[in-house]
This record gives sequence, C-alpha cells and structure tokens, in this order.
Amino acid sequence: MPDVPTRIRINLVAREFEVEGSEAFVRGWAERFSSLLDRLDDPRAPEPGETARVEPPPEGLSFGELLHRLPRTVTDVDRILVAGHFAQSQRADRSFSTGEANALLADQGVKIGNPSQCVKQNLVARRIFKHEGRYRVAQQGMDQLRHLLGSDRIG
Repeated sequence: MPDVPTRIRINLVAREFEVEGSEAFVRGWAERFSSLLDRLDDPRAPEPGETARVEPPPEGLSFGELLHRLPRTVTDVDRILVAGHFAQSQRADRSFSTGEANALLADQGVKIGNPSQCVKQNLVARRIFKHEGRYRVAQQGMDQLRHLLGSDRIG
C-alpha cells in the first residue's frame, strides 16, 4: 500500500509552519514539534509581547558568588549574559548596558576580550533584546541561565 500524503500545520498566531509528506516523514517532525509545543504550554513563559520575568539573584547571592557557581566551561558570551541578568536585577527599569555587565566582570577579575561582540552574539541567539538603548534578558536567556546555573537557582 503506497504512503498516503500526511500533513501537520501549526499556526501559532500566523507564523505558520506546515510539513507534508509520507506518514513516516511527518511523524518524525511531529515528535520534534511535540516537545516544542509542550514548552510553549509552560505557564512561566511570557505572553507574546511580554518580557521574561526577571528574578533577583538566587538566595541573595552577590555577583561574585553567582559567577563562581558557573561551570568552568562557560564562554564569555555566557558570562556577559549572567552579568547582564545580575545588572538588570539591580535596576528599576530591569535593563542593563554592555558597560555595566563588563564592569561587574572586571570587578571580579574576569576580562572579556570584546564585550560588545558577546552582547551581539546574545542578541543573535535571542537571549537578550534591545530596550530603549539598553538590553534586557529574554526568555531564551533565562532558559540559558537555568541551564548554566541549574533550574532551582534562577527564576
């Protein structure tokens, strides 16, 4: 019996994605989408247009203590993300600048070769976004922080 064409269509408010092909081909995509859609149902995820919830550093840790909890394998891009998150948690407008994040790291003796490039890489990875000339940590950035520091340590 020949394969009957099968289709999956996901709209997610008109961003749309459609897969069509043999049942086996579509089933492979369906499994991938299933885990993604489960993550979208997470009640902690922000609504469209809403920013990620910014939590204070875990257990009232200083930046130095937070930095030392990072695995040794983290990159400078990750360090800037952690510093940005810490800096924005200290401000009423929940934002940070490249200079603030870099200054936090420099105070701990951590030199970043090109902090602006690290911020740009976080922008490209959608871990942060621009906000009124400054930056904010996005939901993907919060997910990365949870991954780096453990899910019980970040908001």
